[in-house]
Amino acid sequence: MKYFITALIALYLFGLGIASRSQNVGINDDASTPNSSAMLDVQSTTKGMLIPRVVLTSATDASTIASPATSLLVYNTATAGTYPDNVVPGFYYWDGTKWNSIIRQTGVLAFADFYAIMPSDNTTSVAPGAAVAFPNTGPTSGGSDITNTSSTTFQLSAIGTYMVSWQVSVTEPGQLALKLNDTENLTTVVGRATGTSQIAGNRLITTVAPNSILRVVNPTGNSTALTITPLAGGTSPVSASLVITRIQ
Repeated sequence: MKYFITALIALYLFGLGIASRSQNVGINDDASTPNSSAMLDVQSTTKGMLIPRVVLTSATDASTIASPATSLLVYNTATAGTYPDNVVPGFYYWDGTKWNSIIRQTGVLAFADFYAIMPSDNTTSVAPGAAVAFPNTGPTSGGSDITNTSSTTFQLSAIGTYMVSWQVSVTEPGQLALKLNDTENLTTVVGRATGTSQIAGNRLITTVAPNSILRVVNPTGNSTALTITPLAGGTSPVSASLVITRIQ
């Protein structure tokens, strides 16, 4: 009787495309023998393997899946949590303490170029506390990761680290800095003491909330308004430019 039941189970599994040999299990559609080095061997030329999809609330979420086992693999579908424990859609594994992205995101994830054609785009001076306008859009990548919500405001939709480069030609000695949401970032202040040349900056910033707003401003407290000009070093007019690149 025992052997009869075993045979029936084997026939049933074969009908499902599941083969068992010793301690190896194979799932396929061609009745092939599972590889001896694999505990589970899944084969198909027309289908993939679907990993369980969950909605994590943060990297430390241990309640959506109760008592997750170390090395447990899932596909998270949510954008949630606050930095540095925020999560985005992708594969995650549990290391015993928190969820870790299975693929660390590095390199250029998104970029956007904004510029001002001189002299028509910035014809008025930029007062202390005011922002420089970059009303035109150049090359972009990454969908809606980096967008302009006005000529002076730029939305960074994803929490991450961004490289921000800017250059603006002005008449007066002065300074420019980055303003993230409502805070001027003093570590990004650049300036020069001579007139009629470009003020250029290149800084890394990290956002801690989605849809953060970035501006290039004449820092509050400065006494001089800045007159943006197309004249800088030669006969060809120069343009103001702002390039934002998400790298993590």
